[in-house]
Amino acid sequence: MTFREDFAALRRIGVDPEGGWSRPAFSPADIEAHEWFLARGREAGLAARYDAFGNAILRLEGETGRPAILIGSHLDTVTRGGAYDGAIGVLAGLEVLSRLHAGGHRGAPVEAIAFRDEEGRFGPFTGSRAMAGLHDAEALTRAKAADGTTLAGAVAAAGFTPDNAPRDWSRVGAYLELHIEQGPVLEQAGVDLGIVTAIAGQERMSIRFVGQADHAGTAPMDQRRDAFAGAARFAEAFRRMIRAEKGGDLRGTIGVVKVKPNLGNVIPDEVTMGLEIRGTSAGLLQGVATRIGVLAEEIAAAEGLQLRLRRLYSDAPVPMADGPRTALEDAAADLGVAPARLPSGANHDAGIVGRIVPAAMLFVPSRGGRSHCPEEYTDESQIELAIDVLFKAVCVLRRADGAGLAEPGGLQARPR
Repeated sequence: MTFREDFAALRRIGVDPEGGWSRPAFSPADIEAHEWFLARGREAGLAARYDAFGNAILRLEGETGRPAILIGSHLDTVTRGGAYDGAIGVLAGLEVLSRLHAGGHRGAPVEAIAFRDEEGRFGPFTGSRAMAGLHDAEALTRAKAADGTTLAGAVAAAGFTPDNAPRDWSRVGAYLELHIEQGPVLEQAGVDLGIVTAIAGQERMSIRFVGQADHAGTAPMDQRRDAFAGAARFAEAFRRMIRAEKGGDLRGTIGVVKVKPNLGNVIPDEVTMGLEIRGTSAGLLQGVATRIGVLAEEIAAAEGLQLRLRRLYSDAPVPMADGPRTALEDAAADLGVAPARLPSGANHDAGIVGRIVPAAMLFVPSRGGRSHCPEEYTDESQIELAIDVLFKAVCVLRRADGAGLAEPGGLQARPR
């Protein structure tokens, strides 16, 4: 079967009657999709199995003692999401392994992996983190979805173990992932292919301004301790701070705002904001996070407010490794394609695996930059071009010196 035939078959799984596709992790539709993936792999002559956590793995054996090349992504979706996010990366792995098997190519072993719960129904990148051995056992026990379903119950019901399922990463040479961009850059540039330079790191913070509740009609304007006034000043200054970082890829978002008492005739005495910043420079992220704290303190003092600031989450950027990235760039050049280079503002399974072994990512354009919605779309000819690039890169990496691939960045990039 061809990629298009496989894609058409997968699209029949998890169709939501309200529009789009719904394959939440470990749901019946998600389980059906993973079973279909393994069955297709067996049809293509590949070894097929689950690991203990339920990540689905196809493997084409290779020369003894050579570290494996991994190709991965995910099959789960958000509720009423799109058909392309994650799925095309898994199907690309299936297509590459099928071509290698049919052509009798030799070299290092190659695997195609469908990671469980990339979309975070039970937490961020649950499947790839399990394979990386990064989960805290107690946190896994407590994890539950928004609908109350527990991770432990869902994983056990599917026949797996709600625990880490670490593999021997010393026997892995490189990891590659094909994904839709989920943004407008490639389409607006008129480019069919992007090669990711780094996956952005994240800093998440909670900022709470505490003032005094008073009657909205009687408290003089110059005597108020209005928590929302402080929050509004902060929001605008925060936006200016992020936009002032010219020439970079820094992003800043205030995505959560809670106002108390949230009544039309009462001056707010408390406003809590949840914000995040993302970028590919660890130093810049840390520096801006510090400046955000100073900014909040200054505004709180000016407005007569108390400030409570918490750093909730910190995740360092993950640069893509020279070796596999160069293999992708050379493969694209051999096919007459000039890909764009761009960072990934969204995290992916490559951001987990890439902390352990050399990793690289290919992006294909997203029409209108849309993602996580039924309108998500990428032209299938662009996906097929990316698969051709991926296949050529894998052929090169299979023949590469295993020792050189054993560490991130082990293959040396050629000057460009």
